[in-house]
Amino acid sequence: MKVLVIPNYTNFGQVKDINRDSFLLVFKSFLDNTKIGKEWEWILPYPGGHHNHPGIINGFDYPNVTLRKMDIIEPFPPKMRVDYPYRFFDKLIEKEESKFNLIWSHLPEWTNNYVITRIYNKLQPIIGYCHWSEIPDNGARTENSFWNNIRGILQMKVCGVNSNYQKSVILKNASKDFQPHIIEKLDKIIQPWYLGCDSATPSNGYDEKTILFNHRESVYTGSKWFFETMDELYSERQDFKVYTTLKEIGKPYTKYIGHADREVYLNQISKAHFGVGCFQGYSAWSMSATDGLSRGVPYLLPNGFCYPEMVGENYPLLYDGKKEFKEMVIKLLDGEIERPDVTKIAQSLLWETQLKSWDIDNNFIKNLRTEFK
Repeated sequence: MKVLVIPNYTNFGQVKDINRDSFLLVFKSFLDNTKIGKEWEWILPYPGGHHNHPGIINGFDYPNVTLRKMDIIEPFPPKMRVDYPYRFFDKLIEKEESKFNLIWSHLPEWTNNYVITRIYNKLQPIIGYCHWSEIPDNGARTENSFWNNIRGILQMKVCGVNSNYQKSVILKNASKDFQPHIIEKLDKIIQPWYLGCDSATPSNGYDEKTILFNHRESVYTGSKWFFETMDELYSERQDFKVYTTLKEIGKPYTKYIGHADREVYLNQISKAHFGVGCFQGYSAWSMSATDGLSRGVPYLLPNGFCYPEMVGENYPLLYDGKKEFKEMVIKLLDGEIERPDVTKIAQSLLWETQLKSWDIDNNFIKNLRTEFK
């Protein structure tokens, strides 16, 4: 089997090391932990150079992965999703169309453009994953790429999303503009494919009264109200620290612990007493939270979105609303709430376990065998 990957790079415009991009981390985990990831041949495009990065991809020394350098693409994610590199894919298809018989897409918007413009083997099946949808819930502009996203998903045999919650969000937003028969089709195509973590390391001790915020600075992550709450708390007591990966936050109680080296970053966040998730109105599967959980750090999380799916409905650190959040933070700092052991949760989130739910190696692939011929 030879597969053309339609990639989804969102991090290369902000950092010089493209290898930190979340799409690449997910794709590497897929290659390492599935039978087809190890045995099939993959054609992987990657972005050309940009003023913030040299256009170099490292760590892909997989014998079954062939790298193909694309043109320079727009680094800002909302623009990147509609900046389909026609010239690159047209040339690739013209020269190498016979070398692949399946499309593996991580970007539905580009999938729609690909289907519209391809003129060669139109029978190649498409399967994929949707990491993000441009919708009002996550702060997207009124005019966005959601229609292209839906049309791309409709071209797929199956499209994984990070949770049942995420599936419901997509169907809810699509139902505003698409007919019921389209929603029924989407309901069959979209499947919950949970994301994972690389390790499950038990806690080896922690720094007392330290709070970890290792999410992006964005409206949907709740970073603004989190730091406003911490400002209030600091005016009442000065006995805590916030470990954060947001370099520009210069509060008297914050300590920057971000690092370009992922292993150094994981070791640094492992020292936190507990982590927090402050998402409002929307939350995709939080890889930041799974990072901490994988190193034994428990998280105080919203009692909603995808989190009951991630940590279980009986998880002791789920909160409802800002008031309860602050109350639970204080109780955790003061030891009135016991710091839970999250090792079993981390073990349940290991990639080797999560990828089994994707059911790609077994029934799904068997059902497509006739289309590969």
